[in-house]
Amino acid sequence: MFYTELNAKIDYSRDNLRWNAWGAYGQDFFRVAQMQEILGFLSDEFKVTDIRKTPPVALEEITLPKSTLSAVQIRELGKISGTKHFSTERRERIFHSAGRSYYDVLRLSFDSLKHFVDGVIYPSKESEISKILEYCSKNNITVIPFGGGSSVVGGLEVVKGKGQKSVLSLDTTRMDSLVHLDSESHLATVQAGIYGPKLEKLLNDQGFTLGHFPQSFEYSTLGGWIAARSAGQQSNRYGKIEEILTCLKVITPTGTVQTLREPASSTGPDLNQIFAGSEGLLGVISEATIKVHKLPETRKYFGIVFPNFKSGVNFIKDVNHREIPTSMIRLSDKNETRLYQTLGTLGKKMTPGRWIKNLIQAQVLKFKSLGEEKCVILLGLDGSREDVSQNFSKIKKIIGNHGGLYAGTHLGEQWIHSRYNMPFLRNHVMENGIGVDTMETSTTYDRVLNLHKEGISALEKSIPGSIAMCHISHSYHEGACLYYTIIFPMDEKKPADQWFKMKRTVSETFFQNGAPISHHHGVGLDHKAWYEKATSKPALLGLRAFKKEIDKKEILNPGKVFH
Repeated sequence: MFYTELNAKIDYSRDNLRWNAWGAYGQDFFRVAQMQEILGFLSDEFKVTDIRKTPPVALEEITLPKSTLSAVQIRELGKISGTKHFSTERRERIFHSAGRSYYDVLRLSFDSLKHFVDGVIYPSKESEISKILEYCSKNNITVIPFGGGSSVVGGLEVVKGKGQKSVLSLDTTRMDSLVHLDSESHLATVQAGIYGPKLEKLLNDQGFTLGHFPQSFEYSTLGGWIAARSAGQQSNRYGKIEEILTCLKVITPTGTVQTLREPASSTGPDLNQIFAGSEGLLGVISEATIKVHKLPETRKYFGIVFPNFKSGVNFIKDVNHREIPTSMIRLSDKNETRLYQTLGTLGKKMTPGRWIKNLIQAQVLKFKSLGEEKCVILLGLDGSREDVSQNFSKIKKIIGNHGGLYAGTHLGEQWIHSRYNMPFLRNHVMENGIGVDTMETSTTYDRVLNLHKEGISALEKSIPGSIAMCHISHSYHEGACLYYTIIFPMDEKKPADQWFKMKRTVSETFFQNGAPISHHHGVGLDHKAWYEKATSKPALLGLRAFKKEIDKKEILNPGKVFH
């Protein structure tokens, strides 16, 4: 069962979630005991003699302006949700005023975040959301919908609409129930504020899975996935969230939109696809009906080593064009392969047995001409024992066609064990003067190699001395997603300017190559300029007109995406 590796016992109380970093206080990087060795490795890579300490400020040191909500507004909003579920308390306001991007965490850690929400409200039902939006429309209060708060593109940036003096964060996480499971149609109707682990456990308990596992899975919600058009790590099998979505309910300032529960329709435009990706600009997603699947009988996740990135891309293209069902194909380029290989050896004692094993592996790789350019693919299969066995046999037959070497299931098992854990590493390196950020896009197979090369070059040029790497995380019949990571020494004097330069450079590279500004992170505020450049003027006018009609006072998450 999928759920054996998932954590269903995370305490999501706002006091237990880190206000300026990733995750809950009860969880940490699983290799934390090797942090000094990891920092030493990065010090060597950056060619610096010493890693400097950059500890974050305390919560009490954050410069927080007084809430602009009046006493009357505080009292009346408290009546809607219950005073227990409305807050202007310091920690609540700070926690709800940013997402979890590098830029967000940087500003929270060093007290440079300038704008904060004035209050936080937790509705428990749709009628309360309607009343909140009605009240805020009448009183010119900006509303920013909030789920898990895991946005990495400035989706939660506190921006006030025209003429609006206060900002309210509308947190949906009290609305987290499985409303109905239709075992005949394989559909589940679920409230949008539910976190990933709870949703998956509720489905697993009845023999089903959603199959949607983004890296943020443990700290993100169903509504957030839909709002940002999320992609799970097993999207090859289950699809991105907009493909999983069957119908939804959205509360807007002018009323409730509820789409039909139907398998397919020719009546367009498809409202599901308009609200999926709208990032809170058009309404608050309160409920969704989603496709679910019987838990797979078995799974097989394994590694393959290829001589270079090109051969790995050709293998992925071959598998997709042959229509061999996979759950996941993840290709790390040479830089990412080397980094993970190094991290995997840190802290491990070199016994005679391990030395002999490493020597044999090195000789095998040399014999297969798998040298410094080598790249690793992690491939996953889920389904019945018969299907997994047959598909595995098909894949093994074509590995050699691309110069690959089957590397066994150990790499796959390691990945499953640690797949949600890597963001915790950023918590530690940022406290030691090291920045980490990610960005992603997608393109067709004929442009993958060139965009990979240009993306890496853009990152390395924007921050000299950085470590830039990339992997293909999702793949399709016609192309794939390129997911970049950059690790770099923070600029001591102007860390935000350093980040802006990098972000602009790589985003412009995507744009110049005809690639979208995002494949699954969303647009938010950080990507808005490039989204608007890539979208025709008539389309933008139509989107803005639709928002104006559905949100007449334009109180919902202003300044993001296309607004």
